[in-house]
Amino acid sequence: MSSPDAGTQGPSRLPPTSEDGAAPRLLEVEDAPPGTFGELEPTAPPLTDAQGRIRLSFSRIDTYRTCPRKFRFRYVDRLPTQPSPHLSFGTSIHGALEAFHDRKLPDPPSEDELLGFLYDAWDTRGFADLPREEQVAHYRHAQQVLRRYHARQRPPGRTTAATEAWFEVPFAYEAVVVGSIDRVDVDADGDLHVVDYKTNRRARPRSEVAASLQLALYALACRHLYGALPRTVSLDFVVPGLEVTVGLEELDLEAARATVLATAAAIRAERFETVPNRLCDWCDHRAVCPAWEGEADDTFGAAVTTAEQLRRRLRREVRELRELEAGIARLATERGLDT
Repeated sequence: MSSPDAGTQGPSRLPPTSEDGAAPRLLEVEDAPPGTFGELEPTAPPLTDAQGRIRLSFSRIDTYRTCPRKFRFRYVDRLPTQPSPHLSFGTSIHGALEAFHDRKLPDPPSEDELLGFLYDAWDTRGFADLPREEQVAHYRHAQQVLRRYHARQRPPGRTTAATEAWFEVPFAYEAVVVGSIDRVDVDADGDLHVVDYKTNRRARPRSEVAASLQLALYALACRHLYGALPRTVSLDFVVPGLEVTVGLEELDLEAARATVLATAAAIRAERFETVPNRLCDWCDHRAVCPAWEGEADDTFGAAVTTAEQLRRRLRREVRELRELEAGIARLATERGLDT
């Protein structure tokens, strides 16, 4: 498969590239928690499963721990969310790497093939409201990230056992944790190694990786799926090109289990207090949140949210109309027609 280079147009839904290949400024939300980037749940499944267990994922647990009220808005009230550049960027990188490691061939796909996977996986939803130059800058930046990834070598003797390995792990009768592991490798001794991709701009320190609830849950998921815990778990920070690996013995699996059960119990008890924090500026539900709008009723807040969505759509349509009119005028000039 051939793919566009950084100096060519890119996907047909992207505009012609500019000369500036610098990383776009909108990728600099670097203080968000590790789970913020790359995990997209566009349509939230029901809160409980058929057995009445609370249905959780790392993303849901992370949301609840950040702000229970946000969890309620997202997963109980099921309020709509807006696509964003960093989520679409992460989704696109994940899709390209899934295709790259899913190829069961003696030799890994070439760099050009990896860029082709990005071309196929590119998610435009979060970029729709950006100027054309910024849309292209994001795509060029993703190409640069994947070129660096391809140049890296994984530890010798490993093969990919699974990509996007889906799991549903029950925790007693209280909860079930669901999700998918980005990649599971197996080495020559048959030991498993878990890898999760992150598109944060900077890598996290090793101490944070060892304390990662997500990796602890993935280790438990490995035991559920394959009957064995992994030997190592890693967060691969693909933007800076650094994979941070810790051993199984550094994870606190019992603490992860306790967190799942405590979160499920709190949700079942409908404890959804508001916790204002540094991520409120990026929250889709700020317009209806009591912390920011007083005790305004949900009808008013929903109207504000809908109005903002319509304004965004109108701006996008006006921009498209102007581009279309400019194209018509250009063609008319070339053909000597009056417009």
